[in-house]
Amino acid sequence: LRSSSPPGSRVRSAGRRGSAMASQTVPELRHRSQAADANGHGGGNCSDEGNREPTENYPPGHPKATRTLHLGRGSKAGETCRRISLSPQFKLFTLAIVAIVPLFGTVGFMPMVMLSLDIDGVMMQLPFYLVAIWISVQFLYNFAMSQFTDPGSPVHIKPTYEAIGQFEMVFADEPGRPKVTQVDSDLPLLYAPNWCDHCAHWKPPRTHHCSFCKRCTLRMDHHCPFSGNCIGARNHGHFVIMYIFAFLGLFYSLALCAAAIYTFPTSKAKTSAAYAIGDLLGVKQSPATKWMTGITGFIASFALQIFIRTNLQIALQTIFTGVALAAVLSFGIPALCFAATNVTMLEHNFPMKEYVQVKSQVYCPLGPGFYNKGIHANMVELLGRKWLLRLLLPTKGSGPDMQAAIAPRPSSAGCSALVARVKQVAEEGVQQQVKSCEQLGINPGPEAKTSGHVV
Repeated sequence: LRSSSPPGSRVRSAGRRGSAMASQTVPELRHRSQAADANGHGGGNCSDEGNREPTENYPPGHPKATRTLHLGRGSKAGETCRRISLSPQFKLFTLAIVAIVPLFGTVGFMPMVMLSLDIDGVMMQLPFYLVAIWISVQFLYNFAMSQFTDPGSPVHIKPTYEAIGQFEMVFADEPGRPKVTQVDSDLPLLYAPNWCDHCAHWKPPRTHHCSFCKRCTLRMDHHCPFSGNCIGARNHGHFVIMYIFAFLGLFYSLALCAAAIYTFPTSKAKTSAAYAIGDLLGVKQSPATKWMTGITGFIASFALQIFIRTNLQIALQTIFTGVALAAVLSFGIPALCFAATNVTMLEHNFPMKEYVQVKSQVYCPLGPGFYNKGIHANMVELLGRKWLLRLLLPTKGSGPDMQAAIAPRPSSAGCSALVARVKQVAEEGVQQQVKSCEQLGINPGPEAKTSGHVV
């Protein structure tokens, strides 16, 4: 959506007998026309491309049908792998594997660091151990909760207009904001109908079907194969906190390693890891190692300098921590950015999945950023009102805002953009038609398909 409609923009519409009108924004094209977000980036596109997540079916004959992911479908081995990855035994196994790192850091690594830093006495070491234990417990607790907490099911959630399967768009109560209704009607703005053929029920906004779990998930972010669970409305907060404490633990380990390396006395150079390896291999090592050129040479030289300036245990801990931090950063930074901006991974990877009905048979796509209400409001919605308690202690707190998961409220910028789009439809109407609403990714339900009408 865009707060001010650019020249050449059009809005999608669905006809009474399977025809639909689409919106394409010509200016500011990137790799393709896209639904503009609340910040005014991009534009609308009527194409079906990108409207389906990889866990849903494409219509027969669709050019992307052969690229749709259906893990294990038609394969006994694949079905067996699916059941194993969703089993409690597999989840406990992955939890045990993950637990090795913080347990070794607390029990095995901390004593070596305390010795290297010459920190003696229980009272002197206690603060360092308490921080390590706090980070480890928080990380493992939230990882386990992301595994074993149900992500949220829409099975018992009924649409506002159950006969046509449409949920009403709920706006925040702001003084002076006029009531937003459809063009030429007193009806409120409604989300496009979204029927799940696999589960045989209506899907609320931001809900998606996961073919791996074979179920629909409220406010689905993605399916996490490592945790063996979908990440949705009820466990997304645990998933985010897990990454926060993974970052804290790795940075804490790296800081202790750096302190141990910095304070390593030159008088003990012959006890360093490099000399220990040299003695093992029968090679004389020299601390005055020249730096090699190139990226690979720099990394190798840097690693060698670490081995020269500290003992073997601290050197290995530093290398392993750096590698783990690089891996966690590559996955964790996008996950935290999406959570902070109230965008799910599916919404980012497959934009224009959601539509709102602004007039009878007229649908407007909602772009990324439509629900972005600011970092604080987004995190409160995800973690609940007692978000600070959840960061301090291993607890669920008050839990996430499930009302926001069922009836998400758009941001102020999103509201303004949507009002501008409604005004545009009232003044300019719609122009371009496509063959059916299914081409837009809208599933009007079995009754509408049988009757040949589009709701």
